[in-house]
Amino acid sequence: SASALTPSPRTPVIRMAAARATAPVFDGKPYSAEVLPATVGRSSAVLAGSAALFAACVPGLPDWWSTASLDPGACSVPLLTMAASSALVAAGWSACGTDLHPITAKARGVTPPKSYTFQLLGLSAPLLASAAVASGWQPLPVAGSGVELAHAVLPFALWSIDVRLLRWLNPHVSWSEESVSLPANYAAEHGDSPVGAVLACVGVVAFEVYVQQLLAAPLTLGGSPVLGSASLIALTAGLLNHALANGLLNGLLCAEFYWTVSLMFGLSNSVLPVGIYHHLMYSMPTFVTRYQLAVDEAPSPAAHTLLLHATLAAWHCAAFAAVARLAPPAMPLLAPLDGPSVPAGAAAWAGLACVGLFGFAAASIASDYARGEEAA
Repeated sequence: SASALTPSPRTPVIRMAAARATAPVFDGKPYSAEVLPATVGRSSAVLAGSAALFAACVPGLPDWWSTASLDPGACSVPLLTMAASSALVAAGWSACGTDLHPITAKARGVTPPKSYTFQLLGLSAPLLASAAVASGWQPLPVAGSGVELAHAVLPFALWSIDVRLLRWLNPHVSWSEESVSLPANYAAEHGDSPVGAVLACVGVVAFEVYVQQLLAAPLTLGGSPVLGSASLIALTAGLLNHALANGLLNGLLCAEFYWTVSLMFGLSNSVLPVGIYHHLMYSMPTFVTRYQLAVDEAPSPAAHTLLLHATLAAWHCAAFAAVARLAPPAMPLLAPLDGPSVPAGAAAWAGLACVGLFGFAAASIASDYARGEEAA
């Protein structure tokens, strides 16, 4: 139909004549409880199946939902880190405003904006994680084992299932087989730049060191149930930070994403599988074009996004509960180290290299912002 191939007239046009010509945080209008009946019916079936699977698995996973003792002191550091990150993003939002996520902009056929608040979020976290590893405050949670490689298969399987699930949940737009093909999507994103693909992967792995080793691991070691810490990370690092940086629709999507990666980390205690998953999520331009059209064509984009990603969150929780019952972790959770120390060992030197890489990128973006301010 014409509506399945033509962007909705509600699709906003983002103008970036100056740094503060930005989109509102509360995008996704019109707001209503109206949802597509076909999507509701299909989501209900997935939610019911997920609830049944989770109910069967969760009794054998007491650390997911209960804790014998909570150590407030151990949990205070990741909580303060989350608060500081959100305060930094809020300061960036106050100065630079909210912009479309670059991936969303490209999917809508809009020139990607500068997105300074998003750049602040996207670079401060891996820079902090890299510095913590380089200076001996945090270990690098990578095992280098066969079990870890087995866990690394999960993100590929999950990506393949999820894109087909989302296609099924959105029958109101047309989907090609290419749009749900991982090789086709990856080639479309990185085919002409293998070096860029490697750098992008390094960036998101470092970002996940921040989320998992600086936030999730110490919360779990401090006695927080897995579901509790995953929820907290989803609401702060996901919903709050990304809504300020890229709008409410992106915040809803990222709440589910951070919920997913936090639970995935709990399966292996390794950053490798979650880093791969994060990289794959940034490597799907053909799929995102159709997904974004499905959201924009819904009666209420915000309600539609919430329904889709609540469904994914439930499915992921149930699937990971089943995996947790069957597969051993790749490594134990690693506690913070006693740093600071002079860089020693491959992990520390890798962290130092990443400090240089992300520091150079941050300096370049700060310089670009300063030039834009002078021109304005």
